[in-house]
Amino acid sequence: MIVKCERFKRLKSFLLLASFTFLVIAIIHNHGYALDFVLYGHNSVVWELSFDNDKLYSVGADGTLKVWNKELLPLQNITSHESWARCIDVSDKYVAVGGYKPDNTIKVYDKNTLKLIYTLKAHKGSVFTLLFYKAFLISAGSDNTIIVWKDFKPLKFLKIHDGWVRKLTIYNGYLVSGDENGRLSFSTLDDFKFERSFELKSQILSLHVFQNKLYVGSSDGSVYRFLLDKGQIKYEKVLSLKSAVQSITDDGKFLYLSVEGKVIVVNDETIGAKIVRNFDMSASEITSLQIIDKTIYVSNREGDIFKYSIDGRYLGKAPKHFLSSAKISANGNSLVIGREDGSIERYNVDNGLLIWSYKNDTSIRFVLTLDESVIAGDSSGKLLVLKDGKVQSVFYNEDAFLTCTLDNSKKNPIYLGSRGKVFSLEDIQGRWNLKTIAVISEEWICSIYNSEGILYVGTNLGNVYALDKMSYKPKLINSYPSPVVKISRLNSQIVVFHFNGTIAVFDGKVWKVQRSDVFPLYSGLVIESQIITGGSKLRIGNSSYEFEAFIVDLAEFRKTKNNIFASLSNGMVVQIEDGNVVRRFSSQISSISTIYADDLVICGHEDGKVSLWNYNKKQAKFELSMIFDDHTDAVKSITRYKKYIISASNDKTIKVWDSKTGKLLNILTGHTGYVWSIFVVGDILVSGGWDGKVILWNLKNFQKIKVYELPKLSITGIFAFSSDEIYLTTLEGFVVRINKDKVTKIKASEQTLWSIDSNYSDNSNPSQIKIYVAGWDGRVYVLDRELRNIGQFKGHNSTIFKIMFFDGKLFTAGTDNLIKVWRIVSDKPENIGAYSNFRQSILSVAISKTLGKVITTDGKGLISIDLEETYR
Repeated sequence: MIVKCERFKRLKSFLLLASFTFLVIAIIHNHGYALDFVLYGHNSVVWELSFDNDKLYSVGADGTLKVWNKELLPLQNITSHESWARCIDVSDKYVAVGGYKPDNTIKVYDKNTLKLIYTLKAHKGSVFTLLFYKAFLISAGSDNTIIVWKDFKPLKFLKIHDGWVRKLTIYNGYLVSGDENGRLSFSTLDDFKFERSFELKSQILSLHVFQNKLYVGSSDGSVYRFLLDKGQIKYEKVLSLKSAVQSITDDGKFLYLSVEGKVIVVNDETIGAKIVRNFDMSASEITSLQIIDKTIYVSNREGDIFKYSIDGRYLGKAPKHFLSSAKISANGNSLVIGREDGSIERYNVDNGLLIWSYKNDTSIRFVLTLDESVIAGDSSGKLLVLKDGKVQSVFYNEDAFLTCTLDNSKKNPIYLGSRGKVFSLEDIQGRWNLKTIAVISEEWICSIYNSEGILYVGTNLGNVYALDKMSYKPKLINSYPSPVVKISRLNSQIVVFHFNGTIAVFDGKVWKVQRSDVFPLYSGLVIESQIITGGSKLRIGNSSYEFEAFIVDLAEFRKTKNNIFASLSNGMVVQIEDGNVVRRFSSQISSISTIYADDLVICGHEDGKVSLWNYNKKQAKFELSMIFDDHTDAVKSITRYKKYIISASNDKTIKVWDSKTGKLLNILTGHTGYVWSIFVVGDILVSGGWDGKVILWNLKNFQKIKVYELPKLSITGIFAFSSDEIYLTTLEGFVVRINKDKVTKIKASEQTLWSIDSNYSDNSNPSQIKIYVAGWDGRVYVLDRELRNIGQFKGHNSTIFKIMFFDGKLFTAGTDNLIKVWRIVSDKPENIGAYSNFRQSILSVAISKTLGKVITTDGKGLISIDLEETYR
């Protein structure tokens, strides 16, 4: 049964005449322009940052305005536009956000409450830049027009550009505007009359005033300095950089420019400008820079916001959109999980087995179990009623369905929240009926709670409304400046959980506020007079529990006492009984791309996740313990150093994790291509990438020590005796030796070499030390430390992806589904074993010395083989 609600009813006659056309319109309207709301980070490009007092504002291609504290913890989220939120400016009273085409509007919000006050419609194209100046708001964009607004009404239209206007600033009594054709125009501020322009011949991307001079950054890497001298505007080119200058700011002493993923520090000098130093701060192009209190805030095209010290030390990052997160609901013996990727899964809690699954086309925002039925709302405004994994009814709304609650009366209706509306959903004689029962304009309904004839509704603006179920007329009963994430009941009192960790308790007359140490706070429960909060940590009464990821949802399992489920932002759902984790329901983990093994087995995945597994000796199986989720592309290499787990990825970054807590501790940037291999020697990390770079990192402070550039080579494997003696394999078939800064290479194979290892040990005879490399042609090449070719042999009839030396034996793994073991006697190989009980190619394999096992994978799961089984 497909049911269309409210706004579709007026099209009923049209539907009868042209049902196919109507269906197309419904899909396009719902899925193309539905607004969504989540209190997560950005999921795509962050276009601009703006600081005001202690708050950082960001806008991005996901159409949102987000507010952060200085520690980059989220404070608020506003879905501002149906398209990109392209630019922002903040005044003492207002926050203005400009929209990209086809939206083309400017949204103006009250700075204190973030309530929408004005929607400005005058531009005929995208709004690229905004500027508050005294009583004016000034905007410009792709319609080649500058608009001066007074009292948020158009006052003047300046037609002084013949290209898209990219940036505006104020300089010495002038409004300065720069466009995509390189024209920089000066207009007087007293009457907004054009005075003169300069043709810089390259797109103007950044404008910044520093020490009474105007600096201009352009797309060809040029930096110009303009100076008003005795009424005359003079300028000079002071720098020529290799790529576009996207952003310019200063710390009061130096200028800071972003070029690609670097931040370049520049000293302003009488003649020209001097580069003082530069830092790698992002693997993708930096879009915006802000400096506050000697701290640099950097945004990029991947949706990241980073925090660095003024001397370039990594300090942290903002949480991104939780692409693996899930909403949960428990009832009877079942747990239902609705995921960000659209999957809905129902599990039997007693045995942990999947009962059924359903794949929706957009993200799930809530799930509710109701006997055999499951109700789910999604980000596109679709409401699903499912039974046994099959859709029974579908309803469509203009915007996302965010929350729901059950009325336990005889009628048993369900109440739902979306943008500005409260709905009821009721099963009437076997037919589900959806209707709007209340309107709360311009606020997202984030939580609903039903209590004794009253519906309590919490919104994204921190407002709490009471709706008498006789009239459903909203009455504002409390307002607090943080989004409401959950409403519950403690004895006879209403409990409201706010995103910033505040818990407000209402006894019917007075509100009492207490502050939790859980911040951000994403969900809350009250069970037997005990308050439970989940977010940055899990707090149950006076006890707190840390996980490797934020907790984004909680659900009570009423079948047994003191039993709850917690959904983590990495996709894992944990069942907690009496404060102990008793079961984990993992997300759909993608194919394993690399394995590291010792006492722990650590896997890198094609989707960028890193998973940790413990070996249960009694049950002879691996159990998933944690998932690290921050890489945006496949993880290609993993290693360990003391308490750290280190992962390298195709996203051009290396990430450092705490092996106990799972927290991300550092991000190492400097590669411009896939980071394919990492190797620890002493206190040094050696990384190699397809960009031809070999970088040495000090693991005591995570600072870069040295960079070697190997033109036209792509690094695939690393082995090192010390930081002064490093050996590499390459995609081009070379073996490279870096010995005390001297680089030597030989062409060992006509095809790619994928792996490298050595027979070196602390007790090795120096004359007997060998280097073993292998790759595409299935051959093993044996070299000495001077890269002299000692010999070679055919190991496999297919590609060898991994070569490992252990306990006097050489192990090779290939795409012929074989792991072979070789004894090398007098430089001659003897095959002493082969293991072939695999269904597919061996692409990932490791040896655990601690467990005495070879660890490999069938793609998603782990397979372990006792070492003795692999050879005779």
